[in-house]
Amino acid sequence: MQGPDPRRRARRELVGAIIGAEAGAGIGLLAAGATPFAPLGLAVLGAAAGFGVMSARQALVRRWVRSQVRGARQAVH
Repeated sequence: MQGPDPRRRARRELVGAIIGAEAGAGIGLLAAGATPFAPLGLAVLGAAAGFGVMSARQALVRRWVRSQVRGARQAVH
């Protein structure tokens, strides 16, 4: 078996949340580093935004694939 084990793959939403948290913490440190808990708060907001964006993206991709399959089925019949 080559490559990573597909059973141990991380969900896209989780990866989006981690990247969003890192970006939020970085922005929080640069923008409001002197304010207590600002980087932590922005990290939480970034994680929520990253999770939400990836969830919405997955839903849109699923919807698009379903419409393509329906169109292909109608073209055959």
